[in-house]
Amino acid sequence: MKPVTKHLLLSSMLILGTLGMTLESQQKVHAATIKTGYTTLKTAASKRNVATTGKYALYTKPGTIKGAKLVASKSLMKKFGTYTTKDAQTYADTTKNPAYKGSTYYFRAYGYKVTNTGSVYYRVVSMNKKYHGYVYGGKKINKFAGGLRTAKTTSTVTSYNHANESVGIAVPGILWNVVPYTQYPTKKLGQMKETVATSLPHAAKFKIVKAAKRTREGDVFDYIVSTDQYHYAGWVKSSYIRSYTDIDTD
Repeated sequence: MKPVTKHLLLSSMLILGTLGMTLESQQKVHAATIKTGYTTLKTAASKRNVATTGKYALYTKPGTIKGAKLVASKSLMKKFGTYTTKDAQTYADTTKNPAYKGSTYYFRAYGYKVTNTGSVYYRVVSMNKKYHGYVYGGKKINKFAGGLRTAKTTSTVTSYNHANESVGIAVPGILWNVVPYTQYPTKKLGQMKETVATSLPHAAKFKIVKAAKRTREGDVFDYIVSTDQYHYAGWVKSSYIRSYTDIDTD
């Protein structure tokens, strides 16, 4: 290698190295810091149901803070927040949603941090508890923007079957504490099974108090309360509700 060429190569390497160090230094200088530490949201829990927009990713801490690690990419967050007519038809045909779709991928916001740039990062958890972390939510507390938007997870049903009669739960109906995965947390309270070991008594008798439809899947759930000694109350998919005279109580 000629001396001049070698000198130019060394000079180029030094310049690139210096440039790299400069860029790294700038990134460290411009990394955001926390202005307001973690604060719990005080608004009604049902008003903190959100859907993801896919404009921002989910991180272990506010994404512009040093050390933040990726939990869910923007593309995955977009998938969480999108539910098409085709997705709804898939659910109607199979009672299963496509991967990363459906009510289980709504999120609940429960706290926030604010950076020195005024950015609000909300602490969120998916309704199925599989994903949690921070996502950019705009510049105003309690007003979701950026990577989140307010979600109406259910709508009220004013007319439903068996409204004025005693009802029972058909196998394999599940009793839930909320319309499943439209509020957080979702819990199973029991399931009707054909065996003696069923967690809900075969003879349990109920009345329907109200009904709601899930926004994404479009299925209806009835809120039922016991009219006998068992004292149960919860939500059951309406397709598993029967007139009590049609229930096998053995």
